[in-house]
Amino acid sequence: MPPRIFTTADGLLPVDLAHCGLDHLTAAQRLFDSDPSHYDSAGYLAHIGVELLFKGWLLETTGRFEGIHNLDALHGQLVSFAAAPTLDGQSLNVLALLDQYESLPYPNRKNPTEVGQGHWSAIEALVGLLCRSMPPSIEQELGNVAFGHKAGRVLMKKKIESGSGKSD
Repeated sequence: MPPRIFTTADGLLPVDLAHCGLDHLTAAQRLFDSDPSHYDSAGYLAHIGVELLFKGWLLETTGRFEGIHNLDALHGQLVSFAAAPTLDGQSLNVLALLDQYESLPYPNRKNPTEVGQGHWSAIEALVGLLCRSMPPSIEQELGNVAFGHKAGRVLMKKKIESGSGKSD
C-alpha cells in the first residue's frame, strides 16, 4: 500500500510544520542538557523535529508530502522535487543517526539504539544548515507567528492558586 499523501487540504500548513518541528528540536536540546534518562525522548524529538522541517519544506515547494518517516527518503524528495541542496557526508551521517532515533520509543534489547548528548552538536549543525536552506517564505511566515500561538491554537499556562500546595 503506498504511503498517504498529505496536502494543505488536510489542514496542514508549511509554517505550522516548521514551527512544531523547531519546538520539538528545542525540547530535544533541553532534554539532552538535562539527564541521561531523558536521552531517548530527546533523540525521538530530534527525529520528529527534522521530519517536520522536511515535510513543511516539501509542502511549501511541492504542495504535498508523503506520510513516511524516513529522513533520508524525505531529503531525497527535497533534492529531486524542491531543488534542495544535497548534503555532505557528515550531514548524511547525522540523518542516518536521526533515522535510527525513530525507533527509540520502542526499546529493543536485541537491537538497542544508542543515543547520547554528544550527538546534539552535530544535530544542531544540521538543523542550522536546513533552516538556512529552506524557502524564505517559511522563515517570513514564522516571523509572523504571534507569541503563544501555534498551529491555530493559543498556548496557555493555567495559573495555580496559592495555598493549593502546588506552584507554577
